[in-house]
Amino acid sequence: MSLCAPTVLSRCFLYSLALTILVQPPSYGAENIEEIVVIGDTVGSLGLDSDSGAGSRLGLTIRETPAAIEVINKEVLRSRGYQQLTDAVQSLPGVISGNHPAAPSTFSMRGFTRGQVSILRDGLWVGPSSMVMRPQNTFNLERVEVLRGPASVMSGIGAIGSTVNTVARTAVVGAESSYDVLLSAGRWDSFQAGFGAGGSLSETTGWRFDVSTYGAEGFVERTDPESTNVTGSFVWSLADDMELKLSADYLQDDVGRYFGTPLIPLEAARRPMTHIISTTTGETIDEDMRFRNYNVEDGFAESDQLFLRADYSWEVSENITLQNTLYKFDADREWVNAEGYAFCTEVVDVCSQAGEIQRYYGYFFVFHDQDQWGNRFTLNVDGELGGMENRFVVGAEVLDIDFVRSRGFRRSIPPAPGDSVDPYNPVPGVYGQLELRGVSPTDIQDWAIFAENALQITDRFSLVGALRYEELDLDRANFNESGVDEGSGFVRSYDWWSWRLGFVFDLTEDIALYGQYSDAVDPIGSNIFLVNSNNDFDLTSAEQWEIGLKASLGGGTEMTLAWFDITRDDILQRFSVDNVANIGGQDARGLEFALTGNLNDQWRVGVNAGYTDAEFQRTANNVANAGNNPPNVPERTANAWTSYSNVGGLPLELGGGWRFVDDRFGNNSNTVQFKSYQLLDVYAAWVGDNYRITARVDNLADEDYVSWSDVFYLGQTDPAFIYANQVMMGAPRNYSVTMQWQF
Repeated sequence: MSLCAPTVLSRCFLYSLALTILVQPPSYGAENIEEIVVIGDTVGSLGLDSDSGAGSRLGLTIRETPAAIEVINKEVLRSRGYQQLTDAVQSLPGVISGNHPAAPSTFSMRGFTRGQVSILRDGLWVGPSSMVMRPQNTFNLERVEVLRGPASVMSGIGAIGSTVNTVARTAVVGAESSYDVLLSAGRWDSFQAGFGAGGSLSETTGWRFDVSTYGAEGFVERTDPESTNVTGSFVWSLADDMELKLSADYLQDDVGRYFGTPLIPLEAARRPMTHIISTTTGETIDEDMRFRNYNVEDGFAESDQLFLRADYSWEVSENITLQNTLYKFDADREWVNAEGYAFCTEVVDVCSQAGEIQRYYGYFFVFHDQDQWGNRFTLNVDGELGGMENRFVVGAEVLDIDFVRSRGFRRSIPPAPGDSVDPYNPVPGVYGQLELRGVSPTDIQDWAIFAENALQITDRFSLVGALRYEELDLDRANFNESGVDEGSGFVRSYDWWSWRLGFVFDLTEDIALYGQYSDAVDPIGSNIFLVNSNNDFDLTSAEQWEIGLKASLGGGTEMTLAWFDITRDDILQRFSVDNVANIGGQDARGLEFALTGNLNDQWRVGVNAGYTDAEFQRTANNVANAGNNPPNVPERTANAWTSYSNVGGLPLELGGGWRFVDDRFGNNSNTVQFKSYQLLDVYAAWVGDNYRITARVDNLADEDYVSWSDVFYLGQTDPAFIYANQVMMGAPRNYSVTMQWQF
């Protein structure tokens, strides 16, 4: 195969471009190129004096906002070797993440998971995260922002546990020319490459371009994930007070073919991994099946999406700013896999032999065709109210989503010998004929008006409030394989108010006490594209009380502490290939703590910890899970990092990180429990004037652990529908070398 064969074209392009720039940097605009010293920022800061678009549209800093907000900047993303969004966000207190191919890049925060944690792209919502989210390449990001707790008052649908906002690198008017190159290689033939450039054509323009790609064979055989992300923007200063920016974001990926490792009876396991999992049903994970892949050879879970936007800003006067964002989002996502695996304990239904892994009901394909456009308008007014400093914003937004979901699974195709495989030597086989079950078009029209205000009552005390009114029209239909309407769709309209009220009190110049109450409302749950007529529930609501401290303690040390209490009504969760069900209400309360600081000029440390007490509550629609703990919610988590620079007077930096995740359950009935685990990562970096070379070992102790459970794929072993019984395993020891240059 040629080095630049089409299958590796994107990788070849990036490597060639990187080498060209290293040997001979572009000459145009050379007088503006500034040599940049790359400094390791493994620990980072809490950024209390930076602003966050996820937390407020008033331009408030994190310290001035009465909410728990965290920011991970690009320096930390790169220094820690984070390639995907999930790697970064799960480093925060109380967070774990899942990368199941059916719902990649989902999170557990403050006791809530999957679609109850919203993910925004540059502040815009493009659908429920459990349905539309993909792994995002961190190379293209400027930062990641996380707003804790209910936030439908800020971003609308689905934000109960938290909101994650990914902010892409963007053009800046008059920016000096700069170039970034990243090359990385590691275990399992993993690679990452990135090239970024930015600058300006004149004093009134700015441009930015970033492209990145990564891939690997995967620690489980035949996983083969890959992703390519291209982002670009161009900004014009049309006048001294007027600016127009055009941006594009293209992503193509395949999240891989590993859908989990099957559970088998203890007595059948050759080497039972009872140190990582316990069940009340007598099942376990067999270490001899640990790295086996039970998917078909030609399986895939890929997407192709394009995000276009135009941002206009006009400073009408010294204290009035008008902004408008018009955007278009198109995505095609396709899954074709044998994704469900169940161990046959007896000869029944499609199980023709005990001791085999049966996949017949697990053959499943889904196609998404999403077409969305939207517009957001805001008007900011800074001034005085009753002699007090006041910041105010009012706005409106509208979006239209055309979402078509086609799906199919085995119904009439008779079982074949290849549908079952040996647990220890699975022959992949191929998917075979696609059997269409039906097509479900869903149309959503949504519009909202919102306002936010910050009133500085005294030099030390401020009140911050927000209000949002929203209306949503949902039109859902279900057609069978012949195109006949099945009559299980419905048309319905929803409208609701969300609000938040909080205060910030400066105990000292550097320590702020804050508190807030927030109210959030959701229509029929986060799986809005799966609901049918029998899921035609009313609005569900959530409320949160939160109080906390934010402090700068001197010497570069920053600290945050937050206590929260969240209550939510009925929650919908996917339990079949074609439907969702109500699992009851939920309460969650807990503490989150973070601290970063310098021990001396060379030694920097950071720690965080989270405690979450969450349980299901009985509601009028469901009592079955009352008193149980939600799946994928550990009671305790902790993270720590350290970096020591100029070791022995050399440009050498040594450091590492430690992560602890407590026991947690894998299903709603709490019959499957995953044991706690600890991960230790270490690195050494040689830092030059404009480059950084890092050797890294992740999971140094080669710890075994279960990383995530999708409840839809666990315990589906009814003899009449033997679908799936599997969990996602965490990565073993990994090593890599990364080279970064900046010019």
